[in-house]
Amino acid sequence: LIGRICALTNSNSYTEAWANSVGKETSIIPAASCTFKTTCAITAYSMILTDTFRAILSTVGVNMSRTNTLISLTSCILLPLCWLKDLSSLAPFSLLGIVGMGFTAVAMGMRYFAGAYAAPAGVFLPDIAAKLQPAFGTIGAAGVFTPNAFILICMLSTAYMSHFNAPKFYNELENNTVKRFNILVGSSFAISIATFVVMAAFGFLTFGAASDGLILNNYSNKD
Repeated sequence: LIGRICALTNSNSYTEAWANSVGKETSIIPAASCTFKTTCAITAYSMILTDTFRAILSTVGVNMSRTNTLISLTSCILLPLCWLKDLSSLAPFSLLGIVGMGFTAVAMGMRYFAGAYAAPAGVFLPDIAAKLQPAFGTIGAAGVFTPNAFILICMLSTAYMSHFNAPKFYNELENNTVKRFNILVGSSFAISIATFVVMAAFGFLTFGAASDGLILNNYSNKD
């Protein structure tokens, strides 16, 4: 929808599209909303990357506190990236990230089917904390109707939050017609949804109720 409005109003940003379609007087609304949401998103990403980098560093004998890792990562890597006006130079790293996601999904599937974390004899089971070891109950599908299901709903409400980048994606798309943009968005979201579903399924099937918010925390640092 936002991409279509940008095409109709010849706009280059969310704020400009709002100003051209709704009015300049209220164009501060999308600008402020996007700033608030992206601030929350970068905070969440900082926390996730902090846990990931701490685990990686510990495998090579470097032990840093969570606070020091968070500050270093945010100030030295994420903040400079936020200041970039043109992200085209990061395209190779984006591709590397996609490959990494695919590799992680495959690895999670292999560990699940091999029973590497299954109780009581999983080969990596002794390496992880008791609170992160597999735990399965008897609630089954009825768990969808418990209050905990709202946590999943909150996660899903922000998992695909990229609408504020729609104008940029539309304008940078080669031969940017609405039809081609719809194909791009539809295929991209379909692949993302499939990847997230597969990884969530393998993570929960492996660790059950002990699944951490960052599922990689459940896996052994020696894996």
